[in-house]
Amino acid sequence: MMTEKAWQRTLVWGTAVFMVLLLGMTVDSLRQINAGRTPPVTEQVAHGKSVFQRKNCNDCHTMFGIGGYFAPDLTKVADSRDAAWLKAFLTNPAAVKPGTTMPNQRLVAADVLDLVAFLDWVRRIDTNGWPPQPLGSLGTTAGRPAPPGAFQAKGCSGCHMIDGRGAGAPGPNLSHIGSTPYDGLANTPEFLARWLADPPAIKPGTLMPKLPLSPAELDSLVRYLVALR
Repeated sequence: MMTEKAWQRTLVWGTAVFMVLLLGMTVDSLRQINAGRTPPVTEQVAHGKSVFQRKNCNDCHTMFGIGGYFAPDLTKVADSRDAAWLKAFLTNPAAVKPGTTMPNQRLVAADVLDLVAFLDWVRRIDTNGWPPQPLGSLGTTAGRPAPPGAFQAKGCSGCHMIDGRGAGAPGPNLSHIGSTPYDGLANTPEFLARWLADPPAIKPGTLMPKLPLSPAELDSLVRYLVALR
């Protein structure tokens, strides 16, 4: 049976070992961050972060898994929305997306630019795959084509539904877009390519934003949509 002093020594040594392990893990985490997982912080990015905090954006939005779930996760929002769209939306949300629940924060131009810079900085952080894909967007129906990487990377399932997976609004259901045109718009490969490249240029006032797509991403999305019959 252990004496009181033996218990004390065990507690002290156990605590010391735990603290050493914790210190080692902290040092290793900081080493990985400093090794390039986080882009350099500029004055513009730092000010954008202060705007994000001052306006209590985390009350509604999640970033890195922290925050509210009333509004979209913003960790990688700059991957699916270019700087021009973000600038216009942050300046006047209702003008870009009528009916949105996002309030006008009355931001001055400098705050908007720095907030966009902050969101771009956040999306370039190596987050080890965060945020995870929505459960409704995983997998594919038997006999149907699998969505290309660009479909997930650009957040398409956040507005569109395909075969019961994804969001039912505000975008149309794309389950059969390859055989059934939507809203009187053509569904040929040529038209879909022009549409994805710049939706507002074809249909002014559309809620579909102009996404930053590379030629390869654009081609993969067109081929996928045409195959949805």
